[in-house]
Amino acid sequence: MRLIRDLLKQAEKENQRDSKSFLTSRSKQKLREQWILGKFSENYNKKVKSKMIYAEVSEAPDFQVFDSANNWIFDVEITEALDEGRRRSSEYKTETEKVIFIPEVNYLPVIERLFSQKCSKAYPRATILILYFNVFSSIYDEFTSETFSPLSLPEKCSLSQIWLLDSGGDKILQII
Repeated sequence: MRLIRDLLKQAEKENQRDSKSFLTSRSKQKLREQWILGKFSENYNKKVKSKMIYAEVSEAPDFQVFDSANNWIFDVEITEALDEGRRRSSEYKTETEKVIFIPEVNYLPVIERLFSQKCSKAYPRATILILYFNVFSSIYDEFTSETFSPLSLPEKCSLSQIWLLDSGGDKILQII
């Protein structure tokens, strides 16, 4: 079991050391999930009494989260919404290292598909989903409940809560 802030620091350190590899390599996925968990917990802890302090890294779900007294709070599953057709491994041109332009589109169907996939799985105990909303579209800059109110959610879902984390890791929004 490790402090969530230490998991975040480890991820940020790796990002500073080699950001291209951190952002694109499959082998760095767990570190990206640590960053997502860390940024989410910074925001979540401002809103709740029982703070997310420790995490145990696991496979499915991705983390088990504990409070300051080592009491289990919930399990966390992390997934990421990327721009349609976007692949992490091809984001950078090999010679110029420039990010490829992505046009603005409606991402609600992408989110709905991810929710449907995750909700159809059987998760243990109280598991929350953090969807890292990693898209470039400025139409989502507001990141408010009104922006995402048209979402159609599955009728049955084994997840106890679903949260969105914005691409900068600065805002969270609870969906259910």
